[in-house]
Amino acid sequence: MKRLYRDENEPNEKIGDKKDYFNEEFYYKILNKNRYILLYDEINNCSADMICSKLRAMNYLDKKKPIYLELSSPGGWVSYGLAILDTMEAIEAPVYTIINGEVCSMAAMISIIGKKRFMTKNSVWMQHSTSDLIGDYLQHIKDRTSYLLKMEKRMNNILRKHTKLNARQMNQIRNGELWLFSDEALKYGVIDKII
Repeated sequence: MKRLYRDENEPNEKIGDKKDYFNEEFYYKILNKNRYILLYDEINNCSADMICSKLRAMNYLDKKKPIYLELSSPGGWVSYGLAILDTMEAIEAPVYTIINGEVCSMAAMISIIGKKRFMTKNSVWMQHSTSDLIGDYLQHIKDRTSYLLKMEKRMNNILRKHTKLNARQMNQIRNGELWLFSDEALKYGVIDKII
C-alpha cells in the first residue's frame, strides 16, 4: 500500500530534486532549451549584446525552429535596439515576439519585427517621437538634431512597413505618445494575435 505521508526524519528525494525550481539557473536552462529569450529591462549595450548573442546562437543550432522573444521593457537606446532589430531580420530562424506587460519606445519597435507577433490581453504598446537629452555646444545640438530627424524618418518607415497605423496615429506618435491596448494593437496591425 502506498503511503500518503512522510515521516519528517525520512529523506525525500522528490523534495531534493525540486530544490532546482528555486534556482535561477534552472529557469534559464529551460528557457534556452525552449528557445525563449526574455527582455524585461532597458535596452542598452548589455541587454543588446545578450539578446543578439542568444539569437545568433539559437539560429546556429536550428535555422528552422522559431525563437521566442518575450518583451516587457520601457525602451532605451535606439542604436542598441536597432542592433537587435537588424539581428532578428538577419538570421534565418523565425523570431516570434510576445508582449507581456508594457513595451515602450524602442521595445515597441522590436516587437513589431517578429515573424509572428503576440500580445497578452492586458498588455500595452507605446510609441513616441524620437527623443534625446541635448545639452552641448550649438553645433553639436544642430548635428544631433539632424541625426534625430533622420532617425525619426527611419523609425516611421519601420512602423509603416510592419503595421497598419493610420496618418492620425503616426501624427500622434510624432507629436506625443500613442498608447495601444491589445485589442487596439490587433486592429492596427501592431500584433497578429492576442494570447
